[in-house]
Amino acid sequence: MQKNRKREYSSKLRKLIMQLETNLCDELNKLNMKNTFVQADFKIQAFEMKRVIFDDSDLVSMDVKCRVGDELMNTTLLFTFSRFNDLLRFSGESGEKLQLMVSDKLLSNEERPYIIEASLIFTACSIGLSYLIADDATCFSAEEIMPISFLQQAKNLRVNIKDFNDVHIDSKIQLNQALQEIATMYRYYLGLKELNLNETSAREKAGLSNDKLFKIAYHAAESIK
Repeated sequence: MQKNRKREYSSKLRKLIMQLETNLCDELNKLNMKNTFVQADFKIQAFEMKRVIFDDSDLVSMDVKCRVGDELMNTTLLFTFSRFNDLLRFSGESGEKLQLMVSDKLLSNEERPYIIEASLIFTACSIGLSYLIADDATCFSAEEIMPISFLQQAKNLRVNIKDFNDVHIDSKIQLNQALQEIATMYRYYLGLKELNLNETSAREKAGLSNDKLFKIAYHAAESIK
């Protein structure tokens, strides 16, 4: 008897969530057609995923914890399936894990909407956010999604460790890629010098103000030609 009640409750909950997601998708399409999105002037470069909800529509809902400006908050991100696939593609190990979970759900016999409850940390891509409703931080539309370089991930590491329990730089990023990026910074510095910028300004604009990083960049540029 108790199992039947739980099953009935679970079914009703799924139908309710499905209806809410459908309503959100309809509103999203209406807003998009009217071009009434309020463009936000910020991006996030790290977040903790807590739950994903999707069905056979073009909308994926993701409950996350992220830092928006100076505030660490819980919110919901809405992706089109195309942008959701970009997120998976750019997110290394976390993206691969989530992709497997999504595949398992699609191959299962579960009722829709599909719900994934899991904790995953994403730190390898930058997501531009737009308000669905002006100044309402409970739900955002995920816009442009771009991969973050190895160096930027390293720079973000200290802040991300404070915000999330388990943060690491994607292990699949090869050392050679990092050296290429650092070497490019040094070549940019040389280009700025040719434009008659002084030493201090050229190093600052190239991101090489740190003496140790400058030396590493010099040797990287010499070894990779």
